[in-house]
Amino acid sequence: MENNKIQENKDKFLVLLKSIQRPGIDKLVDWLESKSDFFTAPASTMFHGNYEGALCEHSINVYELFSEKNKRYDLGLSEDSVKIMGLLHDICKVNFYKLSSRNKKIDGQWRAIPWYDVEDEFPIGHGEKSVIILMSYIGLTNEEKMAIRWHMGGYEPESNYRTLSVAWDKYKSGACLHTADLEASNLLEIKIDYEKSFKQTKMNI
Repeated sequence: MENNKIQENKDKFLVLLKSIQRPGIDKLVDWLESKSDFFTAPASTMFHGNYEGALCEHSINVYELFSEKNKRYDLGLSEDSVKIMGLLHDICKVNFYKLSSRNKKIDGQWRAIPWYDVEDEFPIGHGEKSVIILMSYIGLTNEEKMAIRWHMGGYEPESNYRTLSVAWDKYKSGACLHTADLEASNLLEIKIDYEKSFKQTKMNI
C-alpha cells in the first residue's frame, strides 16, 4: 500500500476513534499511535490484507459495513458501540506480525519473497484477546464483549459452536459483526501474490 494511502487511512481511523465518548479512549489512542504497529501492520500473513497498512484498512471497512447493518437490521447500537466493535475487533493483531522473507524457487533460482511471520507474545486467543486488550483501556458493554469475542464465527473450533450459537441468539450484533468481517475480507480487500509480483517485476526490468 502506498504511504499516502496508509496515512489517509490512519487519519480517518483516528478521527472516528477520537469521537468515541468513553473514559480511557484517549489512552487507547495514545497506545495505538506510540506503542503499536496498528497503522502499518498487515491483516494476515497469507490471506486477505497480507500487506503493509491492511489492518487499519480492514478495520475501517468492517466498521462501515457494520454501521450499515446496524441501521438495516435495527440493532439499536449506539454510534460509540458500532465504532468500538467495528474499528477495534481485530486489535488482537497489533504487534503480532513481523516482516520477514521466505525462499521460493522461481525460474530455477531461489529468491527471497516478502513474508510476515507471527510472533504472538500474548497467546490467549483471538476475539478474547481483543476484548482483554480493550478492557485494559476502556469499559465495554456485555454486547460489545460478546460480539468482539465471537466475531470469528464458524472459524472457531467446532467445540465452541454451541456457545457461539448462544451468544449470537442473545445478541444479533455478533452475527452482523462476523458477516461484516467476512464481506470486508472477501469482497473489498485483496491478497497479494508476492511470488507472482516478483516475476512480473523481473519481466518489466
